[in-house]
Amino acid sequence: MKETAFLELIKENERQILHVCRYYSAIDSLLSIEDLSQEILYHLWKSYPKFTKRPDCKISTWVYRVALNVAISFARKSSPKCSSIDDLETIDIAEEGQSDIKTLYELIGLLAEEDQVLLFLYIDGKTHQEIAEIMGMSTSNVGNKVQRLKLKLKLLNDE
Repeated sequence: MKETAFLELIKENERQILHVCRYYSAIDSLLSIEDLSQEILYHLWKSYPKFTKRPDCKISTWVYRVALNVAISFARKSSPKCSSIDDLETIDIAEEGQSDIKTLYELIGLLAEEDQVLLFLYIDGKTHQEIAEIMGMSTSNVGNKVQRLKLKLKLLNDE
């Protein structure tokens, strides 16, 4: 019964897990998507009993938190340098648009790790409320940080 519920939860959130895996495997060539996804699934399974006792937390928030924490730890162990963002989208991007997107992600990679995660969630279409829950900050703080980070990216791009 527990296994079935867990597998269903994973199926519903596999896109989010895949986004995190793609992001971190793109910024560190030593990380494979498969290894990272297995590590994330292991930690999700390990923490699942505690999660089921917390009805106040959204499933997607919990999945993102675990996935991001595991990926960050995994990347730190694998490589001391973790400094760019690549390929967050699962949709196909036209060949000519790829360089613009790559430039954007490289600029995001120049930011602090917490700011990268915040923008990663924002680009992934999460609402300010969802980002606030995942990152443990207020909704208004998320909005302010997003605006400041957009301005910072614009300034970095102009350099």
